[in-house]
Amino acid sequence: MQDPKMDISKFQEEAIEYELCRDLLTKLLSHILKDDALKWDFQLPKSSIDRYEDLIHSFLHNFSYNIVEKVYFKGL
Repeated sequence: MQDPKMDISKFQEEAIEYELCRDLLTKLLSHILKDDALKWDFQLPKSSIDRYEDLIHSFLHNFSYNIVEKVYFKGL
């Protein structure tokens, strides 16, 4: 898996026309997941995620070890 923040950003950019239909976004996100992320999605208890925002938060929390943080020289 690449950077999960980048994956979510790309998904949201591609699904912008469905932005107001959060239930549909939740279902669409499940269709683009692969490998470990797909396994994670299938293992979620039924009805454990009520809102799209909760799904995104849970996804990012679960895969936070893959988040790439940019380090700038001036911050060292």
